[in-house]
Amino acid sequence: MEIYSYIEKYFEGNLSPEEMHIFEKLLEEDKAFAATFAYEKQVKKAITLNERTELKQKLQFLENSKISHKWWYIAASFVILIGLFTWNTVSSTNYDSLYDTYYQTYPNTVSPTVRGENSDDIKSNAFYAYDSGDYDEAIVLFSEIYTKEGDDYALFYKALSLMETHNYDEALATLQLYDYTKKNTFTSFFRWYAALTNLKLKNKAEALFLLEKLSRTDNPQQEAAIKLLSDLN
Repeated sequence: MEIYSYIEKYFEGNLSPEEMHIFEKLLEEDKAFAATFAYEKQVKKAITLNERTELKQKLQFLENSKISHKWWYIAASFVILIGLFTWNTVSSTNYDSLYDTYYQTYPNTVSPTVRGENSDDIKSNAFYAYDSGDYDEAIVLFSEIYTKEGDDYALFYKALSLMETHNYDEALATLQLYDYTKKNTFTSFFRWYAALTNLKLKNKAEALFLLEKLSRTDNPQQEAAIKLLSDLN
């Protein structure tokens, strides 16, 4: 198979498990392939947004016209059905595509990205590894910090590093160690990335539960959660 056909099959949701493994390996190792995929993803996202805008404009036009109420309901229903069919055809149940659309690498908001002058400065070394994209090293260091100190930030960035290395089952298990009754900066982000990890693993019910929680409270991820809920339902 020509390698770029993997991108087409990805967006169609037709990659087999073996092909998905090859696809993910290409993303990691082939910069040209990764750049092409990123471009195609942005194009498809723009097309989807444009289709939604056009649908909204059609509905507004019909509503403002002097069509009788009877024909207005028929026409509006027809347009909505076409829109829903188009949207569902493009992305319905394509968990991988939705994950890639909503997932973003979370920035280092805890420690400066400078390797510690002292080799024992494990915290700065851990974040240096994370910011440098050395996620395997980051996993080791954040694990050590969490084991010794139990800090939430270490658990969080360990989970993120696992997601970056596509270890989604372990990432989810790590995220589930967090005490979600806490009311601090990380809670909404723990919940958001747990929802995304469940989405990647096709655990739709669990993802919906977490997204519903985020959508009902004022938090930094509320708007994104509402949008993703809309795409999933």
